[in-house]
Amino acid sequence: MIKPGKRNVRHGELTFQRLHVLWLIVFLLFVALILRLSWVQLGGGEKYRKLAEENNFKQISVVAPRGEIYDTRGKLLVGNESLFTAVYLETDESNEEKLATAKKLSKLLGIPLEEVLEKMDVGLDRKGKPVPRKQPPYYPKKIKDRLSEKEVVKLSEHPSDYKGMNVFLEPLRKYRDDSFAVQTIGYVRPFAGAKTSLEKYKKASGKTEEGGYLDWEQVGMDGIEYSFQDHLRGRHGYKLVRVNSTGKPVEVIKEVKPRPGDNLVLTLDEKMQLETEDFVEKHLHRLRNQAGRDQAPYARNAYAVAMEVKTGKIRTMVSYPDYDPNIWNGPVTSKDYQKLVYTIRNGTITEAPYDARGSDNPEKESQRHPFSSLPPGSTFKPMMALMALNEGLIHPYTGFQDPGSYYYARATPPVRNSGNHHYGWLNVDRALQKSANTFFAWTANRWYQQDGKKSVERYREYTHQFGLGVPTGVPLKGEQDGTEDYLSMSDNFSGLGAMVLGSFGQAQRYTAMQLAQYTATLANDGKRMKPLLTEKIQDQQGKVIQEFKPEVLNRSKIAPRHFQTVKRGMISVTQPGGTAPHLFKKLPFQVAAKTGTSEQDIPGRGRVENSVFVAFAPAEDPEIAVAVIVPEGGYGGVAAGPIAEKMVELYYQEFMKQ
Repeated sequence: MIKPGKRNVRHGELTFQRLHVLWLIVFLLFVALILRLSWVQLGGGEKYRKLAEENNFKQISVVAPRGEIYDTRGKLLVGNESLFTAVYLETDESNEEKLATAKKLSKLLGIPLEEVLEKMDVGLDRKGKPVPRKQPPYYPKKIKDRLSEKEVVKLSEHPSDYKGMNVFLEPLRKYRDDSFAVQTIGYVRPFAGAKTSLEKYKKASGKTEEGGYLDWEQVGMDGIEYSFQDHLRGRHGYKLVRVNSTGKPVEVIKEVKPRPGDNLVLTLDEKMQLETEDFVEKHLHRLRNQAGRDQAPYARNAYAVAMEVKTGKIRTMVSYPDYDPNIWNGPVTSKDYQKLVYTIRNGTITEAPYDARGSDNPEKESQRHPFSSLPPGSTFKPMMALMALNEGLIHPYTGFQDPGSYYYARATPPVRNSGNHHYGWLNVDRALQKSANTFFAWTANRWYQQDGKKSVERYREYTHQFGLGVPTGVPLKGEQDGTEDYLSMSDNFSGLGAMVLGSFGQAQRYTAMQLAQYTATLANDGKRMKPLLTEKIQDQQGKVIQEFKPEVLNRSKIAPRHFQTVKRGMISVTQPGGTAPHLFKKLPFQVAAKTGTSEQDIPGRGRVENSVFVAFAPAEDPEIAVAVIVPEGGYGGVAAGPIAEKMVELYYQEFMKQ
């Protein structure tokens, strides 16, 4: 039994111990609080201090120069030049001061105030009212490139008048003064505009990490510039700088230099390209202004391709009319673009319109003329001959008595030869030499009578093996694969009519690139090569990163012996009695060729005649194949033929004679 006195002592000791525990807990809490405050002041405080001073530091991107583009012999086609650029680094000024700076810039640079404020992106309109920003305040803003000497001096010597403005050197694309293959090479524009129009850049616009695009950097929009964008584009550098109260850099904290893009060596030959372009311009002028039956008053466009038979290398690629590529070095007005509509498309691979720039109503006038993709006319007859031989419809010496007017069905207009000629007895060789429509209509009729609509599908399979009606594989965006009108004609009207019209190059439309590949495939005994525009990619030290080798796309199933029969007929085209005996006389070898005069019905105009020509040389061992289209040029040997002759002669001088 515990006595009352001892119970009170024990109770007091317990209370004292509890107070000690409570005091210890409070003490530990105070210690934790003090430690937390110390960490904030000594550790996190440094971080917060840096954040507070962040406005004094700017990261300025240094745009990498794009890779240069050279011709096959190392001649510079596209380079870069360093020009002064005005860049705005936002300061801590008041909105009133920023607006005042914008007004001064507008006056100095000759840019409307609204545009200056939009580029400065300070969240103000011309009246000083708030508007949404596009980018964070710390992001550098490009105001103007290609500054004049006066503008550079003013911005550099009067920083207090133009707070936040800095002048930097920036690489900008420099094109030649001539129009060398302008549609093939393409052009560049600032990324800010590109990301609103091209899917490639739309997808890239959300990438903000390393490797992302800058709004003002130049990116490829078309041609080689677009197709090889990822190689031509370099890796940007940057400078981390400390700026003063006027936004001027006073100290470089860190610098990462840009890495220029890779260089391209094209397959195009400078001399061949420039001399062909010059010849085309003068030749079209002669066609429009000469007297006599060969006058072609509407011959304003021409499309020509020269392709190596065994390699697929494109040595010449002309889409005329062309334009001065330096137009892209400044703002392109709506008036400028209205003119570009008739010249900017590469008519060798896609549909380009008639050059209607000189008319009172260009848009309406262009609709009265053919586009660049058109029926091949008689240049298709070698293809028809190959198909007929391979199908067993004819043999090399199968005879046909030309009636002059061939009726393939009741109640249908007859097929006639050009000029209503009667050629008498024909075999395939002589039919090619004379370009007899009747002979090939007869073979098509025999094919359809034998196989019905299966012949239409077989016809299509054959043409695809030669690159007609399918993409050629040329590394350029926007290529069209032609129009096979004979298919809809067969499905909706008459399969026989489709076959007959198709046999001499009607009821189908192809591009000059497709015709060049077709001709090269024919010369190559059915081996279809991919068109090559780039030979190699090199780094800045000249080391080859990638080399483009010849690539076989497919091999025709036509027996090799039939190619020799057709080639004999094509050689006879350039010999006495042929349709082009006046061409290729200066060359030390024979040339195999085929003339074409394709007909086309144009709403509001009626029927027009287009000039088409294909050839390969030397005939015995082909090295180069050419194709030329002159819409509304008339007879194939008159308008398109001389251009083909010029290209073959230039190839001989540049690649064979030495």
